[in-house]
Amino acid sequence: MERASRRRRHEHPTEHRHPTEHRHPTEHGHPAGQVRFAGRGVDAVCQIAIGLAIFGVYLGVAHGLAVSRSAADARGADLLAVERWLHIAATEPLNNALRGHTALEILAAWEYATTYIITTFGLLGVLWARADPTYRWARDSLAVTTLLGVACFALWPTAPPRLLPGERFVDIVAIHHPPLSWGGGPVSAGANQFAAMPSLHVAWAVWMVVASMRARRVGPAGRAFGAAHLGVTMLVVLATANHYVLDLVAGGAAVAVAAPVASGMGRWATASGTRRVAAADELFLHVQTATNPQYVGGVAMLDTSLGPAPTLDALRRHLAARLSAMSRLTRRVVPAGRLRHHRWASDGDIDLSWHVRETHLPAPGGQVALDGLVARLSVTPLDPDRPPWRIWLVRGLGAHRVAVVVIVHHAVADGLGVVALLRHLLDLPSPPDPHCPADLRTPTDLHPSPDLHPSADSVTTSPDGPAPGPERARRLARAARTPVTRPATVVSGLVSLARDGAAPPMTLSGPLGRSRAYLTTAWSLPAVRSCAHRLEVTVTDLLLAAVGSAATAAVAAAGEEPSGQVLRAAVPVTMRMPGSDQHGVPRGPGNLTAALRLDVPLGPMPPDRRAEQITRRARDRRASGRLPASAAALRLMGALPAPLHRAAARSVYRARFFTAIVSNMRGAPRPLELLGCPLRDVFPIVPLAAQVPLSVGALGWNDRYCVAATVDPARLDPVLFGTALRAALAELTSPELTGRARTSPPPGRPLARSA
Repeated sequence: MERASRRRRHEHPTEHRHPTEHRHPTEHGHPAGQVRFAGRGVDAVCQIAIGLAIFGVYLGVAHGLAVSRSAADARGADLLAVERWLHIAATEPLNNALRGHTALEILAAWEYATTYIITTFGLLGVLWARADPTYRWARDSLAVTTLLGVACFALWPTAPPRLLPGERFVDIVAIHHPPLSWGGGPVSAGANQFAAMPSLHVAWAVWMVVASMRARRVGPAGRAFGAAHLGVTMLVVLATANHYVLDLVAGGAAVAVAAPVASGMGRWATASGTRRVAAADELFLHVQTATNPQYVGGVAMLDTSLGPAPTLDALRRHLAARLSAMSRLTRRVVPAGRLRHHRWASDGDIDLSWHVRETHLPAPGGQVALDGLVARLSVTPLDPDRPPWRIWLVRGLGAHRVAVVVIVHHAVADGLGVVALLRHLLDLPSPPDPHCPADLRTPTDLHPSPDLHPSADSVTTSPDGPAPGPERARRLARAARTPVTRPATVVSGLVSLARDGAAPPMTLSGPLGRSRAYLTTAWSLPAVRSCAHRLEVTVTDLLLAAVGSAATAAVAAAGEEPSGQVLRAAVPVTMRMPGSDQHGVPRGPGNLTAALRLDVPLGPMPPDRRAEQITRRARDRRASGRLPASAAALRLMGALPAPLHRAAARSVYRARFFTAIVSNMRGAPRPLELLGCPLRDVFPIVPLAAQVPLSVGALGWNDRYCVAATVDPARLDPVLFGTALRAALAELTSPELTGRARTSPPPGRPLARSA
């Protein structure tokens, strides 16, 4: 009730009031939107942090507690006596059988000293790398098992058979002491000599069998290997006189206790509704500032000439019916503490009266007013107590047009995620009324494919343009797996990234102001593709060339010489696996992108020649391991503690390494509609980075190439930049370059300035 009352105080007094008239209590503070789904990078943080903490506890037990040697020996002797009474004392005969076989002794010593580490953390790494749903349970159960063992070492220290006085056991591992293992001098200095009960070697081997049986992405061969490893481990720990048979039983019992505890921890985490934010998503929570919120989104233009415009109530009902398929929109951000990561928390009462609003553009309306509204919405803070997104139904564009503006925090989704969100809201057009005159029907495919969403290779943030779909999907899938399957490529890519160094300085870079300008223009997608094909370059390179021409004009207008300067563009590339889920949306929510940094030469030159130069310069970077290395670097950053992750994110996501953001995406190739209104153009919203005053997003949708730029008007003139960008695109799509006459609708319209 208290939270609901607090929300009601935030509401507008009237439904149609202009959005910027509402002054949210946090408007002048740090924009809130801080949170997300526990991802693989954060799981790495947990794995490392938990492992270090447990190892610290182990060292504390080994060196911080005084152990009575006589008491430890007495417990060991008692265990051996019980085993002999039960006729299960297998340690002595196995130890005797191993003695004298030098090769087997060495193999046993190495197996005891090394394989339990390799196999245990190897399986944990495989589950993590393959995003197996069992990973979280496996990690938690391993931690609980180990803590139970360490607790037993502290409360009931027991001498192993090899240390029992008066017995004839031979310490095989100490004789052969494998280097850098528990048998070697440097490492044995930190070992607990009285940690016999229970056997963690066997406990971890039992855990490996249980985890591999539960795992979805471990095959029969992996399970068979786990069982064989358990059998070998049991023989070795006994034959080397490091454990009693009852130690093995206790090790299995520790796993039997830890397994349900870990399951309960998972159920509690699910019930509490909080999950950690993945490293790639949390980056945008770390880098945002009061003057530079990290909001992405889209502007969908609807044609209302064939039917009534959608109403606000209808849009809210439509979204409410589909919200269950968009669970990411039902979570709010729990801010991070100084030592904690951000978290997602379930928001049980989604207030669509706040999230979905309606506004009328001031007279005379039109595209200029809409762009101005989008520019203001892109820097207006979202409510920190709600899921970080809003949708606006915008009227006043002119006859037969309305717009839907979607604003979401970058932590919720990347550009492709926003496309997927829009796709959730859209439908294929209904079959036309047979009684309607043919010239009034909406052009549509009357026999659509059952797959209502384009494949992942056709909806992608791609630097490679219109590459063959299936092959590109396979290539991206391989790139996504590269950090695990081909580490040499990643290492080579990391070296290449380091050699790239800082971005060349550019006149336009500098501190950002609070205001934004949003510029839009739409072109013929077939004309853009035809030009790219004729020049043998990618569509992204054409876009980069147009941006380079516009940046050249902006630098010259600032009184600087553009020749010799280089614009280094960060070009996002999706790392999503190919295919779509049961809802027809590309797999993988959140930010599943890496980035290539491509250089755009400035100075006077035709845009087609600039595009060719960009392609030549980019060829080596695209063929190198920079892309998987970039993704691996983001994951490695996520493995840092929260303060270091925050500092690392802020140090790399700035003008020191790139001076512009250029994102090229593909949308649905089919006509779509919202509430019966055909969708015409969709313009992306791409935020800026620290001291980076320019971002450009392009989205190909239904044969339209929709380009939108976000600029800081304090750093460059939006009118000048927009005019130059449109002129470059017009030249690139001219009949001389495309090799064919311009088709209807016309390929472009003037860019409009927004303050």
